[in-house]
Amino acid sequence: MSDVDNQLEKLQTKLGAKTREIEMLVAEERHLGDPNAMQTSDYTRLRSYVEELIYEWQEAVVRGAEPNADTALNRLIAEREEIEQQIVELQVR
Repeated sequence: MSDVDNQLEKLQTKLGAKTREIEMLVAEERHLGDPNAMQTSDYTRLRSYVEELIYEWQEAVVRGAEPNADTALNRLIAEREEIEQQIVELQVR
């Protein structure tokens, strides 16, 4: 495995962990319980909701309306976006 492949694998792991962290926060804020203990259908709805939040955050950035970085959720999404950017940069090398 090449150095780039190793870096990509590490970044993908970090991206998954950051996404999971966002899911945990959203579940906590919405009083949904522990995502690890959710039924599959409930977890699927949580994942969809989190994906929607991430998309909305990305859209706000594209429109030039910087999201309020003072919330825990927006900070986590911003950190996740940084990881995604690092992945993109490695892939275009």
